[in-house]
Amino acid sequence: MPARVGLGLIGCGGIARSAHLPAMAQLADHVELLATADPNADAAAAAASGWGAAAFTDYRAVLEHPGVAAVVIASPEYAHPGQVEAAAAAGKHVLCEKPIARTLQEADRMIAACARAGVHLLIGHSRRHTRRYHEVRAAIDRGDIGTVRLFRENERRPRGHPQIWWTPAHWTGNPQISGGAPMMNAIHETDLMRWFIGAEASSVTAEINVTIEGNVGVTDFISLTVAFANGAIGSAEVLNCAPPGYPAFHQMELYGTEGAIRARDHDITGLTRFKDSGADVPGHYDMLLHNLPAYARQLWELVDAIRHNRPLRMPPSEARAALAIALAAVRSAQIGETVMLSDGGVA
Repeated sequence: MPARVGLGLIGCGGIARSAHLPAMAQLADHVELLATADPNADAAAAAASGWGAAAFTDYRAVLEHPGVAAVVIASPEYAHPGQVEAAAAAGKHVLCEKPIARTLQEADRMIAACARAGVHLLIGHSRRHTRRYHEVRAAIDRGDIGTVRLFRENERRPRGHPQIWWTPAHWTGNPQISGGAPMMNAIHETDLMRWFIGAEASSVTAEINVTIEGNVGVTDFISLTVAFANGAIGSAEVLNCAPPGYPAFHQMELYGTEGAIRARDHDITGLTRFKDSGADVPGHYDMLLHNLPAYARQLWELVDAIRHNRPLRMPPSEARAALAIALAAVRSAQIGETVMLSDGGVA
C-alpha cells in the first residue's frame, strides 16, 4: 500500500468544495487527489488545482487513472448508481454522497456491484461521524438513558442562503432530478433513528409540502413519524423554507426508560446580528453539522478500512435501510395513509 491512498473526485460542486476537498486537505499525509471530473470543466479544474491533479469532464477518465485506488462521488443522487457501478467494475473503492440512490432497486445494484468486485462502498451519512453523535451513541451503549423509546429531531434551513440552494437555477430545485427535503435532508434523520433506536422500522406516516415561492415542485418540508419493531417511535421535521436570515438549526432529543439526551445547535451559536436586510448569524452554517471534522473522519473511515482490509463500520445496507424509510415517508404523504415496511423495504 502506498504511503498515501490515491483518490479521484467525481462531482466538483458545492458539497465537494465545502466538505470533501477540505477533508482531503486535512488528511493530506494519508491521501492524494490525483484526478477530478465534473461536467463543468472549470469546476473540475478548480478542484484539481490545489493538488496538481488531472481534470476531466467525463468521470470515466477518473476511473481509468492507474493511481486512483478510491473515488469520492459527490454528484447528485440521480447519478450515483451508474457511477458507483462503473467504479466497482474498475476496482475502485467508493465513498458516495448520501442518499445512496433514488430507489431501493438502484441501491441493491450498487451494493451488489461493489460486493462482487470486492471493493468498499461507504455512503456519506456524515452525521455518524460528528463528535456530537459519537457521544450520543456512546451514552446509549453505556445505558445512560436506558432503552430508547422516542427519537425526535427538527432541522430547519433558510431559503436564499448562498450555501443552501433549492432554487430552479440549481439541480436541487429541479423536481425531475432532486428528491428534495426527504432525500437531501431527512435521510439523515431516518438513518439516525435506526442507529440510536437499534431496531428496524415497521411503519411510516408523513406529510410533505412545497412552500418556497418560485419553487417548481421540489418538496421543501417533511414531517414524518416512524414506528419501530421494538415499540419505539421516531419523529422528524425538516424544512428548507425558513425566512432568509433564519439560522440553520438542528435539535435532537432522545427519551429513554431512565433518562433523556438533548443536542441542539443553538448552544454553540452565540452571536446574532440584526440588519435592515434581516437577521444574520455569522458563521452558523460552518459551525453546525456540516463541518470539516465530520467529513475528515468519514474519509478516514474509508482510508483506514482500505489499509487494514477491514469491514466498514457502516455497511451500505444501513444506508439502504435509511432510504427505505425515506421512500416510505414520501409514499405515505402521496397516498395520505400509513405505509407498512417489510424486510425488503416498502410493503
